[in-house]
Amino acid sequence: MNWDEHLLLWNEANVKLLDIRHQSMAQGDELRGYKLPSSAFLWVTRGRGRVMLDGTGYAIDGFHLLHGGKGMILDIISFGDPLEYDLIMYKALLAFPGNRYLHRLLKRSSPFRIQYGFAPHAPLALHSKFQIMEQSWRKLALLDKLHAKGVLYQFVHELLGQMAEQELGGRRTDLVSQATRYIETSYSEAITAQGLAELLGCSSSYLSRLFKKQLGTTPNEYLIQVRIEHASRLLTETKAPLQEISASIGYLDVYYFSRVFKKQTGVPPLRFRSLAAEKSVQKNPFNSSIQAIVPRKGRGYNENDSHYEKEGDLTMYKDLKLSVGAVMLLCMTLLFSGCATSIGSNESGVTDGAPATVGQEQLQIKVVKHMMGESEIPIDPQRIAVNGLEDIMLAIDAPIVHAQSMKGQYLYDTLQAKKIPSVYTPGSLNYESILDSKPDLIIANLLASDTESYEQLSKIAPTIVYDRGDWKTSIAAIGKALNREDKAQSVIQAYEEKLHKAKEAIVAKIGADRTLAFIRPSQQDVQLFFPAFSYTSIAYKDLGMTIEPMLAKLQSKEEEGVWGIEASLETLPELTADYLFATVGGSFDSEDEAKAALEELNEVEKLNVWQQIPAVKQGHVYKMSSRHWMLNGPTADNMKIDDVLAAFDLQ
Repeated sequence: MNWDEHLLLWNEANVKLLDIRHQSMAQGDELRGYKLPSSAFLWVTRGRGRVMLDGTGYAIDGFHLLHGGKGMILDIISFGDPLEYDLIMYKALLAFPGNRYLHRLLKRSSPFRIQYGFAPHAPLALHSKFQIMEQSWRKLALLDKLHAKGVLYQFVHELLGQMAEQELGGRRTDLVSQATRYIETSYSEAITAQGLAELLGCSSSYLSRLFKKQLGTTPNEYLIQVRIEHASRLLTETKAPLQEISASIGYLDVYYFSRVFKKQTGVPPLRFRSLAAEKSVQKNPFNSSIQAIVPRKGRGYNENDSHYEKEGDLTMYKDLKLSVGAVMLLCMTLLFSGCATSIGSNESGVTDGAPATVGQEQLQIKVVKHMMGESEIPIDPQRIAVNGLEDIMLAIDAPIVHAQSMKGQYLYDTLQAKKIPSVYTPGSLNYESILDSKPDLIIANLLASDTESYEQLSKIAPTIVYDRGDWKTSIAAIGKALNREDKAQSVIQAYEEKLHKAKEAIVAKIGADRTLAFIRPSQQDVQLFFPAFSYTSIAYKDLGMTIEPMLAKLQSKEEEGVWGIEASLETLPELTADYLFATVGGSFDSEDEAKAALEELNEVEKLNVWQQIPAVKQGHVYKMSSRHWMLNGPTADNMKIDDVLAAFDLQ
């Protein structure tokens, strides 16, 4: 599919929404030979079955999106639980029919007539758009019909974006990130934890446990935080009455809204509005936007993301408010950085490693490529703020003035010994703290899609972004950017040598064919990790261990690159592995959370299903701390090697 042509035609088309039809099929029901009366999207929301579109088959299991053109023949067979789907029928014509180029393009590759299908990685983002569109379509008013047509464009925008991302190797979004994205786009709707869990195909208790583990909060608490954030913006940016603000964020009872708002912020809504107005008028001569008063928080993705695998990026959404002083400092930073940019824009031919002169300070910069594009950074930065890449930066002895860490985390003591300020804000990047550190460069670990956080950081200082998961590639790139290439290469070489010696020692002692199962159990279920999971792949792949047979069979049924699966505790006795590695807790657990996680594992060990595991009977179970096993970096991975060697009495 040519995405540029596809998008051009959608942009130039006049689209009319014709109908939205909902259908439910019981097990064994069939739809045969249905001829599409128009172009249509088939949006499957639940159930298992098989769809044939003009002879092309699609296996359906849960959310699935298909598209077909007018006249195509649709066949559907339901295999299990009721299969529910909606047909979104539409007609598209070129808005400017006289454009010969568009006509040729439409004739060659019409996006309105072709067929395609895919299982979206973030289905709730699509479903939230669909629900709004369907609700408006069911109403009789022409204004509502117009609204439904507008949301159809949003629906298409979302699905084309997801299709392009997945075609280009985009990665699966985990349950928590799907849920948070849904909440952030549908917070004004009636959302319950039970309803959210049903959409995701899991139990509400399981979803709540995932939220608690990854974000430190519950789905309901997260919804409240998002709603109050939006209410804060409306109170500060508008003069809308409380009743209107309350209804716009999903609270029909304005008194209940006032109580919730005060509980979350410490002040009633009207008092919050007056305080914000006083700060804006009296203390902020630059009249900065509300974005500085109530900044939008960046999303985070955690360990159960099938591909992102960024457990250590736990971003809960709490207590992120810039002080007025920080706002003023940020404004001054933007003002002078804007001046420097305008001066530097007259320079030409700036390339990697080539200095450029900016103003009278003769600031030398170079252009560096990174995950978010290209950035101009100082050639010799002396004050670097780091978020998520502390392991790499410590390894190359970079000049760090700000880091993200907390007591108990595996790098905390090292950072304290080096007197590097370490701030951990559960919920987001602490922009105020980063700003106060006066960095001349920021190096961060962000998702490629998290452009909002990147833009916020770039307002403070030049920012470059790298992936911690592939730390050897990132340390080489960072070493080049900071003129520490030799140091970076020596770190990689030392690690490879240690890994090679450890593998030889392990194989020599236990053999090359001994099997391993790497798991994380809880009292409700167990996570079974595959070798593709970057945090635990060192045990499976790098150190010569063989994946346990049952896990290998389960892996063969999943898509390539999937981190693993969640299973019931009843499956534990089926693990025939010679050795069992059990990880405990999460990477950024507090002291209390780490203690609770260990106590939970101790309770699991008392269960009969645990006692029946062959490796348990042989005494071949080893506990691994998630504080470094669920993160990547030269120090973390060296600690993993040490753990495995210690398990086999090789240290």
